[in-house]
Amino acid sequence: MFGKPGRPPEDRVQRKREIWTAVAPLIEKLGVRNLTMRQAAAASFMSLGGLYHYFPNKRALVLFGTDQEALERSCSDFKARCGHLKDIDPEASVEAFVQFIAGETAFSRPAVLAALELGAEEFLTRLETNMTFGLEGFTQTLRLAVPDAGERDLQAVAKAVRRLFFAGLVDRSMTRREFEDDLRAVVKGMPVGRKPQLAGAG
Repeated sequence: MFGKPGRPPEDRVQRKREIWTAVAPLIEKLGVRNLTMRQAAAASFMSLGGLYHYFPNKRALVLFGTDQEALERSCSDFKARCGHLKDIDPEASVEAFVQFIAGETAFSRPAVLAALELGAEEFLTRLETNMTFGLEGFTQTLRLAVPDAGERDLQAVAKAVRRLFFAGLVDRSMTRREFEDDLRAVVKGMPVGRKPQLAGAG
């Protein structure tokens, strides 16, 4: 058992997210093959043994950004933190949603790039897991941001964001600001509480 008596149990998912956030820039900069666990430990201000306590090997570390438990925690935290905004400030709710998705894309991208470096099969498996999870949970999260949207509109926007999410994960040239701008355009273009206007209509 780790920790001192009387202390609450450690939040391992959150601690692993913190370590990942410190190491992720090195993965993008150096690549999987050039990154060492010693470098990762230094980046996260830990001993090498401490790092191995959370990640048993380099593979587990570099792919953590696509860990389903970590992504589920992020969605849960977002709903707890911002779910109330839909009732008091819909605009703020949409903006919080945009920031959340952009942040999760930035969080996951180094792991997706690592999976690509490890091979196409690894990449496709990781990507499909994330996309499946994302599409199922995405509509629920989006509903918090745009509570008046119809189910058909939600599904259409979820698919559009799925495509944008894919681009944000693999296109190194896309900045977070560009991703956020594109995402805002998709979400704010959703017809909410009105009929979509036909082209050429007055």
